[in-house]
Amino acid sequence: MKCVNMTNTRHRIAKLILLNMISLILVSYFILPAYAQDLGIAGEIYPIQEEDLLDFILHRLEVLQKNGQWQQLQNQFRANVAKHADRPQPVISLSKAMKSKSWFYDPSISVPYDLKDMSGRVFAKAGTTVNPLNVITIHNALIFFDGDDKEQVAWVDRLNQKLSGKTKLILVNGSVANQVDHFHQPIYFDQAGRLTNKFSIRHVPATVMQYKDRLKISEIAL
Repeated sequence: MKCVNMTNTRHRIAKLILLNMISLILVSYFILPAYAQDLGIAGEIYPIQEEDLLDFILHRLEVLQKNGQWQQLQNQFRANVAKHADRPQPVISLSKAMKSKSWFYDPSISVPYDLKDMSGRVFAKAGTTVNPLNVITIHNALIFFDGDDKEQVAWVDRLNQKLSGKTKLILVNGSVANQVDHFHQPIYFDQAGRLTNKFSIRHVPATVMQYKDRLKISEIAL
């Protein structure tokens, strides 16, 4: 029984190491093509025979560590993660506003099922239309902009001061770190354009502000 458990443990360890190696190799060859280069041939050529998977992987790791490739893959992986965190993929469907326009967005929803309070009493029946802006107030304006466009950044600066910093600054392109240093407040990023798509924003800079029980959305031509 102990032999069987030891064998299973070794293979579990082997699988974990193998997954890590595969992840780094995928990062190296698909996510980081800019770093591609001919690294030559490393390791030995083995005869065709049954070999312990863990021993094989450990040997390959040793070879990669000795020739520096393992550290290089790890460094590339860290650099790519840091780069993506600071500068996510831009929202490519957006362009700079050439004409100013505004419209309203009604956030009302139809309740799909009865909503009950802690005592079990129904306060909203299924099918009831509920507008969250009737019970909450959005105090901060949402400002969407391209951080790589100096004209847009300057405009956001002026608007941010006018609104006394009561804003949520949301990038659609650019470096998060650079804008944090510039504005000295939290900077958000519209990942995959989820918010701009929800509000049907097609051009930036743009703002979203509460107006009574609706949201007023504006695209601003500078």
